[in-house]
Amino acid sequence: MDIADPKAHSVHMSTPLQHQIVTRALEIISDEKHWTTRVVSSEADGTPCPCQDPLAVRFCAIGALFRAASELLGDGGAEQGFKAEKFVLAANNRPHDPLPQINDQEGHAVIVAMFKHALAS
Repeated sequence: MDIADPKAHSVHMSTPLQHQIVTRALEIISDEKHWTTRVVSSEADGTPCPCQDPLAVRFCAIGALFRAASELLGDGGAEQGFKAEKFVLAANNRPHDPLPQINDQEGHAVIVAMFKHALAS
C-alpha cells in the first residue's frame, strides 16, 4: 500500500473516529520501514519533516496518528490526533505515559501492539 495515498485504504464511516485514526495510523507504521524514532516523521533519506509533508515516509507513533487524522480530516485533524493518542494510552492502561517516550524506548513492536489493543477495546 502506498502510504502517501490516503485513498488506498478504506474506513467505514460508522466506525468511531478514534478507531478510524488508529486504524489508519497502524496501516502507516505496521511495516517497520515506515516507522521511526526521535522525530515525528522523516523523508526517505532520514531528513526530519512535518508529518503532513507529502515527502514524509517514516513516522513515529504520534506522527502516524497525526498523519492519519490529517488524511481523514484535513487541516483540522490535530485535535483529533491528540484525542487518538489519549485513546491509545487509556486503552492500554498507560494514560500518564508519554507516547513519544514509549515509541523511542520500547520500540516498534510495543507501539503496534498498543494500537492493536486499542482497536480491540
